[in-house]
Amino acid sequence: MPADTSTGPTQSPARFEAWYARLLLGEAVPAALPLRRAVAVHANNAMVAACEALAGNFPVVHAMLGDTAFAALARRHVLAHPPRDPRLCLYGANFAITLAGCADLAAWPWLADMARLEWRVVTALFAADPPDRPRRLTPRRSWPLAPATGWLPSDWPIVSLWQAHQPGAVWPDDFPRHGELALICRRDSQVLVTALPADALSLLDALHWRTALAALDAAILAHLPALAAAGALVPAIGDG
Repeated sequence: MPADTSTGPTQSPARFEAWYARLLLGEAVPAALPLRRAVAVHANNAMVAACEALAGNFPVVHAMLGDTAFAALARRHVLAHPPRDPRLCLYGANFAITLAGCADLAAWPWLADMARLEWRVVTALFAADPPDRPRRLTPRRSWPLAPATGWLPSDWPIVSLWQAHQPGAVWPDDFPRHGELALICRRDSQVLVTALPADALSLLDALHWRTALAALDAAILAHLPALAAAGALVPAIGDG
């Protein structure tokens, strides 16, 4: 049962913030009725703001579930994983965990991966810009990935599903019946989601671990032009 407390700690701003966060989460209940009512209003406003942030950060999951089901899952997520950062535009890192743990969604096994994809879209949008100065490449160096670049292999056609839910998109007659490797990157301030061949995952992993280009097979290096064209790599010039 939540503790009954009528006044908060006043020894430091940090302790007051921690106490007030407990009030909003229902972990502490003020004894004074006026304060209890005021906290209830603020707690409701905080819940609404967090749920609206999830709807904004996961629009495809929202569209797939519909307003009522999404609202219930959003509330469940906020209670389990309340925001720790006042920047709600960056809220929802664990939303896929909530979806994956919901037994009612067992018939929709791709939803968790769609949430993972949309979270990578969010992080790509707010990632740092690549360096302005092109990096000089040599065979002994790796080609660095741009800060906004991310990827997600899935057993489901998440790229096709994501693209079909974008504004103005034409709904396809049929979706691929195989999984897709999603590439997420940012070009000209716009986040792009494209599908790559499954074997491109080896190149992405190698570049992530800064593997020298000379150590990679020609078949893997063949995917470099597609990554460069998508804006997944930092600007670079050859050694020649």
